[in-house]
Amino acid sequence: MADTPNQSDKKLKKAHIIILASVLIAFFAYGYYEVVFKAKLNGATLIDNPTGNTITVTIDSEDYTVPANAYIKVDLEEGKHSISCKNYNISKQDLILEPTIYGVINPTKSKYVIYNIIYTNKDLKNQYKPYQVEGKEIYSLLGAPTVTTDLFVPDRTLGKGNIDNTEPSSETYNKMNQDYAYLTKIFRLKDFFDFYDKNNK
Repeated sequence: MADTPNQSDKKLKKAHIIILASVLIAFFAYGYYEVVFKAKLNGATLIDNPTGNTITVTIDSEDYTVPANAYIKVDLEEGKHSISCKNYNISKQDLILEPTIYGVINPTKSKYVIYNIIYTNKDLKNQYKPYQVEGKEIYSLLGAPTVTTDLFVPDRTLGKGNIDNTEPSSETYNKMNQDYAYLTKIFRLKDFFDFYDKNNK
């Protein structure tokens, strides 16, 4: 049985209302992200230079001077960029800032360690497993520490685990797992061993 003109009009109006509602929801969700959620992110995009010499790094035609054993903060958009560093024979190489802009840009191709720091009041030592990190035995609860020389090392914590953040002495436990909380932290290689030796005596 065919719809009457009135029924067709009602269906069109209902479809328009659904489309309009969907657009409004998407608009408010984006606004919430920009105004509330994004404002809470406090991550940094850092060009790091853990070497003993000053370096000059060019990203998208802009020059940055990074002193020895230091890092500088830069403001870059997510996606693909071009990076050069004559000190380390990098010439217009692709620099991909994904899935986040926050992290360490590594023009010196130095070694960094990504390690899960565990916070707990329970004795979980029997659950830790030994792994080799640069010839040294390291114990970890949540898988092997990652050693990387990637040009970009992303901070997947969006601000809490980068090299410019001091690891907290305590961390709130996840409500879904009362045994422990953890923080995924990026370390320079030497800083990682210093941290591990200090906290695992």
